[in-house]
Amino acid sequence: MSEEVILEWVIHLGLYVLLLIVFYVHLYLFGAVLIVYIALRFAQSMCKKLLPVKNKAVLITGCDRGFGHHFAKYLDDVGFVVYAGVLNKDSKGAKRLKSSSSKKLHVLPLDVTSESDIKEAVAYITANTKTKGLWGVINNAGVNIVGDVETTSLEQYERCLSINLFGMIHVIQRVLPLIRKAQGRIINVSSVMGRYSAQGDSAYHLSKAGVESMSDSLRLEMRALGVGVSIIEPGKYDAATTCSDPEIVKVRRDEVDIQWERASEEVRSFYGKDYFYRFFQKDNREHSADSPDRVIQAVQDALLNETPRARYLVPGSDRVVDIHAVFARLNGFFPEIISDVVYTWFTGNHKPAKVQKHHQD
Repeated sequence: MSEEVILEWVIHLGLYVLLLIVFYVHLYLFGAVLIVYIALRFAQSMCKKLLPVKNKAVLITGCDRGFGHHFAKYLDDVGFVVYAGVLNKDSKGAKRLKSSSSKKLHVLPLDVTSESDIKEAVAYITANTKTKGLWGVINNAGVNIVGDVETTSLEQYERCLSINLFGMIHVIQRVLPLIRKAQGRIINVSSVMGRYSAQGDSAYHLSKAGVESMSDSLRLEMRALGVGVSIIEPGKYDAATTCSDPEIVKVRRDEVDIQWERASEEVRSFYGKDYFYRFFQKDNREHSADSPDRVIQAVQDALLNETPRARYLVPGSDRVVDIHAVFARLNGFFPEIISDVVYTWFTGNHKPAKVQKHHQD
């Protein structure tokens, strides 16, 4: 039995025991909370009302591949006017969108770190939407750079943040006049990893935590303006996207190559090369959802629901429970003496070479 399965059972057992304690010690309180919760969930599902598409215009970033590509194709199919931002207009993904989509889908060069790209895209959208404004923007473009805090360079932190967070903010600032005109929607694709932190991936966690905080502030600012702001938090969807494709894995590995090459002799000796490259010892597609459908449904609801949710946490494992989504839900409820051990166990208790040698001696 794998450690992941054991961990799932431990969490389930712990929650079961906790519920039993609450049930027997505070029976009436438990019953009242349960009734209110069920009633609210039932009312939410029964009162859900979706707005008509009616050629609503939507800008999506990061459509070359992954979720962005899926979003663009699906929203085009259901009748949206789609402005699909791609990093490279000649990429395979961009060409597929052009060849397999309707005339209502426009492929635009859009590097979210490029001010000129953003200006030109907004000018194009403004000219085409005229007085209608832009109904929605889906900020999806993102990258992941793995590595410990000591080994990840400031340039790598800056690059990760410039795409995942600051690029998103820049796009939002530019399109907000169009969104306000339509009283539309802003949808920011974060991750379950925006709610908790694990070792060896601080740049990505930092960027997604920033997306979460920025989106919360923006949602409050937009309430009086009739603009909805939602966060999409996908769980384990490596097999449904291109996150673990050889091309993308090579890009991440190249970043670790840079970390290893720039590391001092002392750091290399202390950590060892195996520790640097531990992220590539297994296929992350294992136990991953192989379809993006649930994430697409969450995006559609955020776009068209009259009362969109602030957060859509979307579990993605091919198992009954996505353990990453469980971490996201429970983070902050347990003291660090418990959560640190759990996270370390789940992500792999990797130790630097000199620490391992010391334990062996």
